[in-house]
Amino acid sequence: MTPLYLSPFIASFIVSLFLTWVLIGFSEKFKLFFAIKPRHIHKKNISRLGGIAIIASFIATIIFNPDLVLTQQLIGFLTGAIIILFFGVMDDFRALGWKKQLFFQLAVSVVIILSNIRVDYLTNPFGGMIRLDNWEIFSTPVFGSMFIIFWIVFLMNVLNWVDGIDGLAGGVGVTGAGILFFLSVSALVNQPPLGIISVALVGAVLGFLVFNFHPAKIFMGTSGAMFIGFSLAVISIFSGVKLATLVLVLAVPILDALWVILQRIKKGGSIFSGDRSHLHYRLLELGFSQRQIVVFYYILSAFFGIIALNISGLGKVAAFLIFTAIILGILMAVSLISKTREAQSQKE
Repeated sequence: MTPLYLSPFIASFIVSLFLTWVLIGFSEKFKLFFAIKPRHIHKKNISRLGGIAIIASFIATIIFNPDLVLTQQLIGFLTGAIIILFFGVMDDFRALGWKKQLFFQLAVSVVIILSNIRVDYLTNPFGGMIRLDNWEIFSTPVFGSMFIIFWIVFLMNVLNWVDGIDGLAGGVGVTGAGILFFLSVSALVNQPPLGIISVALVGAVLGFLVFNFHPAKIFMGTSGAMFIGFSLAVISIFSGVKLATLVLVLAVPILDALWVILQRIKKGGSIFSGDRSHLHYRLLELGFSQRQIVVFYYILSAFFGIIALNISGLGKVAAFLIFTAIILGILMAVSLISKTREAQSQKE
């Protein structure tokens, strides 16, 4: 890794590491803890302020990096990060509810659109492009803007939902950002500024993860999880709309999120309601340890990401179909085993 990328990585890592350590002591001194809910697996008071360290270290690294120019798009990105920081911390303390969460996610997405970040087309794996700029209002592509809103809101929720056990969301986020880094510096994309942004995100999350691995001393909270999802969404748009690569990296949490949404719709419940139906919770109930589950997610995400970097076009379509079959098989098997155990326990 050249100094161009090594410097922001080290800077964000050290700042995040220090701020996380400070926040742990600060939270313990002033009893800044959140209310424990039934779905939470931790039954002792642990700070949820880790997102502050992640976001603050990332923003500081980007602002003071001499190799980056603060363009309108980058300022919009950082503005969105600041909004997430403040709203996320509020949600961690007051549990604002899914309606307010969705409103703030939509607001952050609009900030990105107003920052002149556009999606004019999507690459068609079967050849050509899918145009999203056929209809514009005030020089803003309507369909492209709708896609940006969907992509950002979806990934913010995916990362927030996967943040259920120690080190999981952070590790998945690091893997996603790492793959985006290699994509950004590749000959295909060749965007050094995106490489700097991606590697700064890797460092910021890794500095926090030092204290978040099981047993965790601090959590990233709503602010941290949603910031990681937001950042991955925006960086993937910056990188020439290379969304397929990120989808493959995040295939496990994305398909798990869609699976849970479908189950909630079938039961007539809200798709935003919090419960323990996600894959990582189910694996815990089956007797797997937190560390085993985290390693499972890490290995699959890294494996899928490496494959995604080395294939294109129809190859990614084929890979996604294969990955989907594998993950759906896992989800169905886990669901079947869980139901069988529940039925046996009821008989007893």
